[in-house]
Amino acid sequence: MATEKQIAANRANAKRSTGPKTPSGKRRSSGNAFKHGLSVPLPDDLTTMAAVAAMVYAVHGSAENAGEEAAIAFARSQTKLQRVQAFRRKLLSRLMFANADADERELRMLRTLDRYERIAQTERRRASRSM
Repeated sequence: MATEKQIAANRANAKRSTGPKTPSGKRRSSGNAFKHGLSVPLPDDLTTMAAVAAMVYAVHGSAENAGEEAAIAFARSQTKLQRVQAFRRKLLSRLMFANADADERELRMLRTLDRYERIAQTERRRASRSM
């Protein structure tokens, strides 16, 4: 159980750590999640939808039978996984040709790609179980 002194200290700390205050700080932090576009949902453009539809047909046979939603979820998660893997290949090739000049941010980005890949694999596994 926290003491009154600890509770007061926690509240004081919480008031100080509320994020950026200046417009430039807010603008800079607002783009943190969009550095690579992997955290946003799949775009609804024709190319992506055509790839998903082709994968649904390949996996399920047609888009009109029972289990269509699971096949669509599977295809979308597989497309997400392919997108992460393509980004990883691009980043690795850039790092390979950078020699010793590898940027620390790119190395950290490579490490964070594992999280996006695990998320897509989990979504794909769940969708395949419900098919």
